[in-house]
Amino acid sequence: MKTILFLTLTFYSILSAQINPSVSNLLRYGNGSQSIGKLNSDFQYLENLTDFRLGLPENFNLGFRLLYDDPPEIGERFKGIQKRFIEFSDGNVNVRVGNSSELYGRGLVLNLFENRGLAYDTWLDGIKAIYKIDDLKASIIAGEINFRDSVTITRFEKYKIRGGNFEYRLFEPLKLGTSFIYAESVIPQFDGNKLNAVSELPEVYFDLNSEKFSWFLSFASKWTNTVSFKKSKNGNGLYSSFSFAHKSFGITLEYKNYNFDEQNPYLQNDETRTTKFLPFQNPPIVMKEHSYVFLSRSLHQVDFNDEVGFQIDANYSANEDLNFNFNFSLASRHNFYALNNNFTFQKEIRNTNFLPTFDEKYSPYLEFFSEGEYYFDLYTAFRFGIAYREKTIYNYFTGKSGNHVISSFIIPLQFQHTFSTNFSSLFQYEFENVEDNYNSEQPNFNNHFFSILASIYRKISFAIRYELTSNNFDVSGRKDWFLSEVGYRISGANLITFSYGREKGGQVCTNGVCRYLLPFKGFRLSFQTNI
Repeated sequence: MKTILFLTLTFYSILSAQINPSVSNLLRYGNGSQSIGKLNSDFQYLENLTDFRLGLPENFNLGFRLLYDDPPEIGERFKGIQKRFIEFSDGNVNVRVGNSSELYGRGLVLNLFENRGLAYDTWLDGIKAIYKIDDLKASIIAGEINFRDSVTITRFEKYKIRGGNFEYRLFEPLKLGTSFIYAESVIPQFDGNKLNAVSELPEVYFDLNSEKFSWFLSFASKWTNTVSFKKSKNGNGLYSSFSFAHKSFGITLEYKNYNFDEQNPYLQNDETRTTKFLPFQNPPIVMKEHSYVFLSRSLHQVDFNDEVGFQIDANYSANEDLNFNFNFSLASRHNFYALNNNFTFQKEIRNTNFLPTFDEKYSPYLEFFSEGEYYFDLYTAFRFGIAYREKTIYNYFTGKSGNHVISSFIIPLQFQHTFSTNFSSLFQYEFENVEDNYNSEQPNFNNHFFSILASIYRKISFAIRYELTSNNFDVSGRKDWFLSEVGYRISGANLITFSYGREKGGQVCTNGVCRYLLPFKGFRLSFQTNI
């Protein structure tokens, strides 16, 4: 009934008023096979996503998304109207009814977003209202979130949330803010039962900006009461970012102290617990997100329940042609859990648990990255980098002898040249040396990645990608992968792309959300258009 009423209103608006319509459509199709080790299975997906938006008179906007995702590449099957909204906006007031995203502060208590590539969606279905005047901004939000995790299949969770955000600029550089979220949740359990919980999440933050530096600091608390057990648990999180820039130099220091639900090793990976970090929270990961292939296959998934760390990122421009970027990050758990003789754990609090540590008992992750970029002229550029990453997963049951330690040393190179206004090319090579003690038959191996991309008349593009490994025990059962791709831009707003070959897959992460994509062999087609 909601769908019929919504479509009726939409087409009535089209016929009865002057409107400004816009339509974007994405068609994706794939046909081939996926593999897990040496097991192969046929795999086909078809997705057509149409976002339709109408600019109506009197400052109203109306929109909806038609989605045909059957079968999907990742996530659930769906056919119908997935999202719809009607919105009023006059500059000072914005009211939106239907589906919407939202961000309070830096996301410690609320960050509603969608990533279709990872099948992650926390958009709200309800009402959102924002009021702005001079130095004041106030917003409220209320509605429901039906969260379905494409990885942990038990996470078909429902949330009813109410909350608001208030920001006030005391004077030009300084802004103060506060947020509050009240959430009622229904969490499915492995035995088929469901647990009800109530969470309250208050937050305070300030944002100081000047010409040369900026400082952001936010603190959030999380209180959860599991109604079924009449038990409560508290957690908290802190995030801070300081940046300084002057002439040819800039530096950013980020710090995270996320302790929203620290648990013993038995419960750390239990996604059915009601006290865990909630899916509509999503603060900064305080790690660099990369575009290079090997570096984008993350070794580490941020644990917002129990992780402390920092990141230093610096940029230096030696001259007009040469630029450098340096990045270092370190993260670890807060405390240690010692195993007792009766197979229970005793928590040992670390005195300096407000800082990360290299001690393997706290499962540290460290990453160093350095990149340079040199422009020979307006038409030729060369990028070169070096990176080292190391991840330790401490084994509480066996101790040091059972730790999983994996490290990788990566050198990415990229060369770009524009021959003319009608032809340009890009060559990329990446080398990776991996040490993985869990790959007991061959703990040390190398990976190589080659890519060539050519663009003709800014309409046609050709790309080939080739990857190979010396690892004789790769989970895919292969040692090389080759992919070719052709793209054609029909007009400025219409692009069609074909690809065929093998893709290695692996773990990819965005905003702390990680998925393992299975290896794929076959044909892919995408057609994107905007009107």
